[in-house]
Amino acid sequence: MSRKLFTAGCVVLILTGLVHLLGHYQLVTNPGETDHDRQLLALMRANPQDMGLGMMRTMFDFLAGFSLTFAALPIGMGLAGFVVRRHAATAPGLLGQIAIVYAITWGVMLAIGLVYFFSAPDAFIAIVFLLFAASALTARSR
Repeated sequence: MSRKLFTAGCVVLILTGLVHLLGHYQLVTNPGETDHDRQLLALMRANPQDMGLGMMRTMFDFLAGFSLTFAALPIGMGLAGFVVRRHAATAPGLLGQIAIVYAITWGVMLAIGLVYFFSAPDAFIAIVFLLFAASALTARSR
């Protein structure tokens, strides 16, 4: 059961990253629906600040960068999980230990999300957390 839950968690991680990638594309291509939206986007893209070493960044650059990061990291964690799962037979207990690390990581992400995000990302994060927590609990009971 632990292996199936772990695999499901990895699949949901990859799906989370892909869905966020679609959201990122919408973010960077959206001209704004109202005058207020267009003004806000214009202000976020204006006034670049020197971040050192000659790097000029706007608030929109930070938003887009963090958005893209949140698309890439779950995909990478899901793929890394598949690698761990593939080699779990040669390292007893490894899958359960990685499930614990993933559950803690995504539990923290869920706590952050409940404060700062909205229902769609929170739902994906909660599913990932629950799958890895269940995987960790079933691995320990063996």
